[in-house]
Amino acid sequence: MSDEESVEQHDGSSSTDRSGVTQRSAAISDTGHRRNNQDSFLVADELGLYVVADGVGGNQAGDVASATATRVIHDIVSQWRKQDSSSRDRASAVVHRAIETACATIHRAATEDRNLAGMSTTVTMVLVDGDTAAMGHVGDSRLYLVREGTLEQISTDHTLAAELYREGIIAREQVERHHHAHALTRNCGTQPSVKVESLIIEVHSGDLLLLCSDGLNPALRPPEHVVDTLESATDLTSALRQLAERAKQAGSRDNITAVVWRRDGGDPSLTRRTVDALRSVPLLGHLSMADLSHVAEQMEPREYDAGHVILERGDHNAALYVVLDGQLRWELPTGHFAHLERGKGIGSTTLVATRRSPAQLSAQSSARVLVLTSEKFRDLVRLRPRLGNALLIALADELSDWIDPDTDRGMALPPHGLLVEF
Repeated sequence: MSDEESVEQHDGSSSTDRSGVTQRSAAISDTGHRRNNQDSFLVADELGLYVVADGVGGNQAGDVASATATRVIHDIVSQWRKQDSSSRDRASAVVHRAIETACATIHRAATEDRNLAGMSTTVTMVLVDGDTAAMGHVGDSRLYLVREGTLEQISTDHTLAAELYREGIIAREQVERHHHAHALTRNCGTQPSVKVESLIIEVHSGDLLLLCSDGLNPALRPPEHVVDTLESATDLTSALRQLAERAKQAGSRDNITAVVWRRDGGDPSLTRRTVDALRSVPLLGHLSMADLSHVAEQMEPREYDAGHVILERGDHNAALYVVLDGQLRWELPTGHFAHLERGKGIGSTTLVATRRSPAQLSAQSSARVLVLTSEKFRDLVRLRPRLGNALLIALADELSDWIDPDTDRGMALPPHGLLVEF
C-alpha cells in the first residue's frame, strides 16, 4: 500500500457567521505502520459535529465498532438538529444520548454475530452549538484545546495506568510507559451501557479543538511544537499530516487519526482577560483548562457601578470575588485601604466557612466581577472529587502562607497585607 493510499483525509468546509467569525475544520486518518485502519472519524460541519473513534479488538472487528459509533452518533445528532430549537434537548444531553446509543448498538451487534464478538471502540466527540462546545468522551482518544498559545488536554484518559496516577499510586511520568498504559477502563461496546465523560466548553474566537486517537500521542511533545504547527497553518489538513508523520518518526505503531476545528476572527481579548484573571487567583492558578472551565461554569458574572457597596463591614460573606475589569476598594475601619484590580480575588476562605467581613468592599470604579458562592463551591467538591481535592489543597496552601512558622499562629499582618482573606 502506498503512502497516499494509507491516508484518508477530509478538508472541512469554511463558513463565516454574521459576526465575521470564520470556522474551519480538517481531518486525516493514517494507517501508520499497521496493515489495517480500525480508526474512524466524522466531520459534519453542517451539524457542528466532530468525532474520533479508535476501534478496539484487533481481529475482533474494531473497525466495525468505530464505524458503527460514528454512524449512530451522526444519525442522532442529525435528528436533533432538525428539531425546533425551542423544544430540543441541550447539546450536552444529546451528546450523552448519542454515545450511550452507540454503545448499546455495538454491544447488541457483537452479541448477535459471533464474528463481531468482543468488539468495542473509544469515542471522543464534540458538538459545537453557538458559543459552546459539548464534549462526550469514553476511552483513551483525546480532546485538546489550543488557546492563547497553549495546548491543554480537556478529556481524561480512561486507562488503568491513568487511574493509578489519579489515585496517587504512580507518578505522571510513569503513565505512558506503564504496562497498563493502554488497558482501557471504559470503552463503547463491551457492555450495553457506559459512563460518558462530558463537559461544556465556552468557545471563543481563536480557539482550536483537536480530537485524536492515541496513535498521535508521540507527536504531542513538546506542546509548543503542536501549537506552532496548528496556529500558523493556512492549510489545516497539511498541518495534521505533519503531526502524523512526526508521530510515526517518534515511534507510533498505531493508526493515527486527528480531527481539528478552529474558530477564527472576532475579538478574542475577553477570552484572554478572563482566563488570565482567573489564573491570577491562588486558589485557581494551578488548575488545568478543563478544571478551570468547570469552575468558571459555576461563577456568576456581576457588574457594579462606581460607589456601589458590595459588602458592608460586619456583613456575612460566603463567596469568592474575582475582578475581571475595573477596580474594587477594600477599606478597613482604621482608614487603611487597598485596591483590587483585574486578576485579584478576595473571599476564598469563606467558601468553606461563612465569615463576617472586617472591612467594606465597594466598587472604586465601574467593575465586572465573577462570583463563586460557597454553595457552588461545595457542589464542585461533592460532584467532582478530583477537582474538589485540587481546590481544597490549593486553599490549604494559601492558608499556610498566613501561619507564622515560629509560633504556628495566624499572623497579624499576613504576607498579602490588606488583601488577606477574611
